[in-house]
Amino acid sequence: MRKDSVFNDEKSYLNSWYKIKKGFEEFFKGHSKGLEINPAESMFLSKIYYQDGISQREIAHDLLVSEANITKTFKKLESKELVYKTIDEANNARRNLHLTEKGEKTFEKCIEIFKEFDSVLFDGLSEEQINQM
Repeated sequence: MRKDSVFNDEKSYLNSWYKIKKGFEEFFKGHSKGLEINPAESMFLSKIYYQDGISQREIAHDLLVSEANITKTFKKLESKELVYKTIDEANNARRNLHLTEKGEKTFEKCIEIFKEFDSVLFDGLSEEQINQM
């Protein structure tokens, strides 16, 4: 006999969050043609967009991924000319990350996709229901 799992319970929060995450990934892929980035890369760009000069270590911590993962993602985005790094003047070992002009424009298109997803996700819900979520 198999044990019950939250994934078997349609009403579980974990199951709901998983479905929302997967739904967002599919939505983003369908609405980001021409941007040449995936949902995870968009989150990476968001960290730099809102915190210009953030370090790779800080992004890894914020996104709950390894620094190796962030290094790999940075290299991909750098090859797409979306990001660049500078050496921190106060700490030569620290590298500060920045968006190029192309990176800023790309992320601003992502913001529109995020807003559109929110409108689909929260369509028909009251402000109170949205706040509860």
